[in-house]
Amino acid sequence: MQKIMEAIECVLAFLRNIPLSSSSIRQYKIYLLSNIVPYCEVNCIRIFSDDEMHAYAEEQMSKAKNGEFSKSTAIHRRKAAALLTDCMQGRELVWEHKNFKQQKLCEYFEEILADYSTHLSQSLAPRTIRTHIGIIRQFLVFIEQNGMQNFNKLRSNNVKDFIANAAPNNKASMSKFTGATRKFLSHLADTGLASINAEWNLINPAPRYRKLLPCFSDKEADAILDSVDRTTPIGKRDYAIIMLALWTGLRGVDVLDLKRSDIDWNRKVIDVVQGKTVVGIQTELSSGVGNAIADYILNGRPETDSPYIFVRHRRPYDRLSDTAGRDIMVRSLCKAGISHEAWDGKSFHALRRTFGTRLVRAGVPIRSVGEMLGHANPNSAKRYVALDTEGLRICCLDISMFRTKKVGLL
Repeated sequence: MQKIMEAIECVLAFLRNIPLSSSSIRQYKIYLLSNIVPYCEVNCIRIFSDDEMHAYAEEQMSKAKNGEFSKSTAIHRRKAAALLTDCMQGRELVWEHKNFKQQKLCEYFEEILADYSTHLSQSLAPRTIRTHIGIIRQFLVFIEQNGMQNFNKLRSNNVKDFIANAAPNNKASMSKFTGATRKFLSHLADTGLASINAEWNLINPAPRYRKLLPCFSDKEADAILDSVDRTTPIGKRDYAIIMLALWTGLRGVDVLDLKRSDIDWNRKVIDVVQGKTVVGIQTELSSGVGNAIADYILNGRPETDSPYIFVRHRRPYDRLSDTAGRDIMVRSLCKAGISHEAWDGKSFHALRRTFGTRLVRAGVPIRSVGEMLGHANPNSAKRYVALDTEGLRICCLDISMFRTKKVGLL
């Protein structure tokens, strides 16, 4: 048990340096010493490996489901176990969300997946890589469950069966599945690991129906901004975030990733590398947006060494999670009295759509709109034309010469 105790001390030292609050550190210490250590003793575990960690995590979630303690307690115990595992396996300790539902693969497939992830890092953004790797992990799990532990017997039917199996639960994103799988199979062919024809077996499905998602009217946008209580630190943060998205059109991830070094206050510009496209973009920093950000930094932001402008207001004071934009919008829409239902498009991204639509309504050329929004494909900005109702009226053709005899149409 000596190695486990030494690893626990290492984990606690890491937690103190994040820094977590003293009460949180005490709680994690209890989880480690009073729960995980006895678990290791009962199961004769001397080194906490990934397999032991997953088994422990499943046990805790099962007990929570049976009502022995809260789900929150199980999640925190699972987090403590993950940190202990990383420490004992010689990995760098990082305070981040971990995917505990990840399905395990045979050693060969895990190595292939790790190498492929490195290959993708040369051309894709981290979030896009995670999406691709998640899909390919499902593919490898599928073929492994069908008796394969290498690609020697991989055939077209296996690929088709995987796509057919994934389709019912991924109706709106099958193009992602086929695209990621095609790219992986092409990689296998290029590296000599398989000879299957990816292009022939993975023709893209028919384009899915695309719902026209709304933007906010000027009245709604003003109501959302007015709903934020700017007298509180969190209110100052949320107001600055909404202003930034509404008047620059930056994607939510780029707003949350914004660092102090990204803003040139003298030139009144913001320079960021977009998380989605990994392409740099420069946008104007208007006085309204600049004042909102400055007010938060000077009068609301916690004291922290984090490079990110917008941070949590509970320890550790680090970057907001990727779901923070959604949470801010849900609160603001509720306070503003704007109805909101799941999938109605009134999301944080609607602020970006509002910015793009305003540009179109102002007569800015579509190509320029695409450039200002940082689209990799300038034609992507055409979607904002569909939201310019008054502009579309001008395009209507006169059909008065086509007389109708049906009374109901007169």
